[in-house]
Amino acid sequence: MQTICEYLADDHKRSDELFLKVEAAIARHDWDQAECDFQDFCLAWQGHIDSEESIVFPSLEKVIFNAAVPIAMLRLEHERMRGLVARLGDAVRRHDPADFILHAETLTILAQQHGLKEEEMLYPLLDRILAGNVPQIVEALREAIDARVVACTPMRHVAAASSPSVSGAA
Repeated sequence: MQTICEYLADDHKRSDELFLKVEAAIARHDWDQAECDFQDFCLAWQGHIDSEESIVFPSLEKVIFNAAVPIAMLRLEHERMRGLVARLGDAVRRHDPADFILHAETLTILAQQHGLKEEEMLYPLLDRILAGNVPQIVEALREAIDARVVACTPMRHVAAASSPSVSGAA
């Protein structure tokens, strides 16, 4: 049985890997690929954030009386990261590597700090206090997050298939 901590920590790694693909495409100045990869990252990342806010945080708030303050801080960090991701999307659409790098560094630092709080404190706490419900919570998380990832795959293939090939460029 996978724990909440294991599942969500693995999902953090998946988002990190998707973001690295965006950075690699931008480093190659492959903007069509960067846009596809950024779409994949956004869908997976937003699925993760949404599932935390709709499943994880309410589960904690139901069992811990004073959970509102730490949860409010995590939600605030989610909002800050959403703003940074929006700025990254603008940079990708404008093909602006300098602006992308600026916001990517900020997002990386914030996401690392945020992820540490979740993986070292929140998720293990949830596994302990919700022990009887962990399988159901993990399954709900899997369904919510995987639905986003499956949804983005066909769009990526369509975008990749419709982009002009290098050999066909004039």
